[in-house]
Amino acid sequence: MESLLGILMLSLPLATVVALVALVERRRTRRRAEVARQIALTDALHARLGAVVAPFVRRRRRRWEIAVAVPFERPVVVTGVLATVDRMFGGMAYEVVLSPQTAPALEPRTRRGAPLGEESLSWT
Repeated sequence: MESLLGILMLSLPLATVVALVALVERRRTRRRAEVARQIALTDALHARLGAVVAPFVRRRRRRWEIAVAVPFERPVVVTGVLATVDRMFGGMAYEVVLSPQTAPALEPRTRRGAPLGEESLSWT
């Protein structure tokens, strides 16, 4: 009886490590599937609409969650996004979250340097 208890006590750390490695591998496999789906959806959207939107795909419990910022003022783009998502995820449970796309930030105008041939003043 004591030897059985000793074997169990010695194997407990090994079993814990094996369980943790299996958990990490499962999470890594799940993340790779999410990235692969996101890349495939991005490629399909870019082929259909051009580089207008960029989706974010993740697996939530037993369904896929797709988040996309879309320009609501362009209904053709919104319709194209929804049709492409349905074509890619039609046989599975999925949820689409559409949010308004913000306008791209314009870069502030900077002062130009000295014209060619002229040097700027420097005290260094």
